[in-house]
Amino acid sequence: MVTFTEHMKELVKSGRCLVATASKEGWPNLGPKGSVIVLDDSTLAFGELTGKQTYANLRENPKVAIAVMDYEQRVGYRFVGTAELETSGELYEKFAQRFAEMKLPRPAAAVKVKVEAIYDLSPKNPGGKIA
Repeated sequence: MVTFTEHMKELVKSGRCLVATASKEGWPNLGPKGSVIVLDDSTLAFGELTGKQTYANLRENPKVAIAVMDYEQRVGYRFVGTAELETSGELYEKFAQRFAEMKLPRPAAAVKVKVEAIYDLSPKNPGGKIA
């Protein structure tokens, strides 16, 4: 089981995350997700606003990677795991409320990601598995 460090949690809170998905045929998709949050020591979540390619890919293939990078400090992480789509419930409503406060429409889904591996994105250990 992986466990996030405090530094990882702080970097995720910065809002500079990119989410990578792939269709069942393997076609990649990458998009910024400013709504990524830490749910617990091994789970991330984000609100899927548009319901377009990321959402379509996750419906076909739940594997996902979330990258976060602090370019000034030259440190970052890639979190890899399995996504679960939620279109109702407490987590979904949390993102719906957050989006409403930003005058955005309700999300297509809340995406909960159980992280199974963490990789280093720093120049010291690029791509090295941390957990």
